[in-house]
Amino acid sequence: MSYISAENVLPKELIEMIQQYVSGKSIYIPCKEKKDWGSLTKSKEYYNKRNYEICEKHKSGASIKVLATIYSLSEKSIQRIIRTTNRRVLAMKEYRYITLREEPMMKEIAALWFNSKWGVPQEAYLECMNAYLNKETEYGWYLCLDGEKIVAGMGVIENDFHDRKELSPNVCAVYTEEEYRGKGIAGNLLNMVVADMKDKGISPIYLVTDHTGFYERYGWEFLCMVQGDDEPEMTRMYIHR
Repeated sequence: MSYISAENVLPKELIEMIQQYVSGKSIYIPCKEKKDWGSLTKSKEYYNKRNYEICEKHKSGASIKVLATIYSLSEKSIQRIIRTTNRRVLAMKEYRYITLREEPMMKEIAALWFNSKWGVPQEAYLECMNAYLNKETEYGWYLCLDGEKIVAGMGVIENDFHDRKELSPNVCAVYTEEEYRGKGIAGNLLNMVVADMKDKGISPIYLVTDHTGFYERYGWEFLCMVQGDDEPEMTRMYIHR
């Protein structure tokens, strides 16, 4: 990524306006109307389906060489597709992805788990969870379980403690246990949240984070910087449309 001086491309009045929010810092300006890969041509859906077919044919006895011929790919490409697709499918089968409404008896354990990760009082989590379970709100709570153990989770709330109250609702409390990271679990949960919210007519949704390069993989776009409550520095706000 290249950097250019604002003085070379922006009018003085605009620079002075920006300096009211941030001064002497590097800022990122996203591309206008950037589209996710495959969003227009459905390429992603096509290749996901193709890769699954390759794996199924391989399980049925088709050799790497035969599959390479059928799909006009190199044998190394076929091996890579089988390896990565099987890993993704295995990750989905090993763990259970649930909403709290599917397992309401877990609310006390879930609230305590989130409290242990973020330090927010357990009572605050229980208040949000009870509102969701009592159908006072459709802002849900989502968990990934390994057996009966919570290994990852996140929720949706009105505002995740920042000054842009109009940017709502917010995905919050995103966390995956360290030994379970790198398995696609957080991505699966994020996709689950987005799908659930869209099914309920809730879109777009937002989240605040200090991470860069992770949420973009799952269709999130950087939107702006926001000021967190009692935070000295501004943080990044993402949107999923």
